[in-house]
Amino acid sequence: MERFKLQLEARESKKPNQLRRVGKIPATLYGPESKSATLQIDAMEFTRLPAAAYSHVIELGTPEGAVNALIRQVQRKHVNNEILNVEFYRVAKDRKLTVTVPLKFIGVSPAVGKGGLLVEMFQTADLECLPSDIPDFIEVDISKIEEIDHGLHFSDLKLPAGVKVLNPPEELVARVIPKKGGGGAAPAKA
Repeated sequence: MERFKLQLEARESKKPNQLRRVGKIPATLYGPESKSATLQIDAMEFTRLPAAAYSHVIELGTPEGAVNALIRQVQRKHVNNEILNVEFYRVAKDRKLTVTVPLKFIGVSPAVGKGGLLVEMFQTADLECLPSDIPDFIEVDISKIEEIDHGLHFSDLKLPAGVKVLNPPEELVARVIPKKGGGGAAPAKA
């Protein structure tokens, strides 16, 4: 797993809009057994983070020293998607936390070969695990869907040790449905 790093600075005594004009993003760092801290990040450095950083522990360089944290929320302006504020949640290495990770669909479903259409119901899964156990993704092997109108549930997913799915176990992750206009395999003639 790749390690992500980000440098934060003590917050200047400027208003948030003034910070954004000079290329800084206001940020907050909070978590269990610690006081909240108001900080700021270089906007260019933050936007260079890959999408995977949003579901993994990031090592933050702060005025207090190195801190492990998760990005909990990124507040954006709805008109132009400008980042207004970022919230970081300080994590303890020995305390489980809740994260959302992407699902990676692998394999080929035999049901699709029979004329079905694969429908992916979810793109992510909610997990509970220790910070060191956060996977990059959870694989969904669709080759196990052998018949049209069958699917895979969250309970069917193969998980790494120490990782628990929080989505309801009976909820469908992916399903093969008949194509419109009759679809599916033609009935056998007698």
